Formats: sequence, structure tokens, C-alpha cells
Amino acid sequence: MKRFLSVFALFVIGAMFMPKADAFEPWGFAIYNGTKEPADYAIPGATLGTKTGTAACRTVMGIVNWGDCSIRAAMKDGKISKVTSADWEKKYIVVYGVKTLRVHGN
Repeated sequence: MKRFLSVFALFVIGAMFMPKADAFEPWGFAIYNGTKEPADYAIPGATLGTKTGTAACRTVMGIVNWGDCSIRAAMKDGKISKVTSADWEKKYIVVYGVKTLRVHGN
């Protein structure tokens, strides 16, 4: 049993430091993170628009991920037909994280 727990602990610690190829970068090793940043698909020179829609994904240690944080889901939430810009908001505390896509448009 001790051997199993040791191997499991090594797996968990190793998973915390693995680079993530998903939507939850930067995962890092911090106790708390609350950041906002522009998404890659902001349209240069566009205005914010009159409507806003959001879509969120969640994660536990970057190992278990769920949710729909696509542009299409955010457009549906805000009843937007034309996106003018988008921003990411990331929040995580120790092992649980939420990444929210906020789109603006008309």
C-alpha cells in the first residue's frame, strides 16, 4: 500500500509540472491566479459592440477538464451575430480553475 501511495503521489506531482496543451495555460504552480487577457482573435480597430456573451470551461489540476468555452457558445449566450473582440478571464485556486471567454459584438 505504501508503494502504491508513493507512485500515486509521484504521478500527481509530475502531472502538476507537465506542460499543458489545452485551453488552461498558463497553469503554473501558484496558489491563486486571477488574470484577464485579450484573446488571439480580437479584430484590430473594432469597437467593443453593444452585446456581451460568455462561455466557461473548468479544470481540476489540468487533468480533468470540462465545459464549452468556444466562441460559438459565447455568441449564443449573448445573442451575438457578429463578434468584434474577445477576452479571456482565468481564475484558479490551488487545483481548481475556471477559464471564461467573453466576446463582444452586435
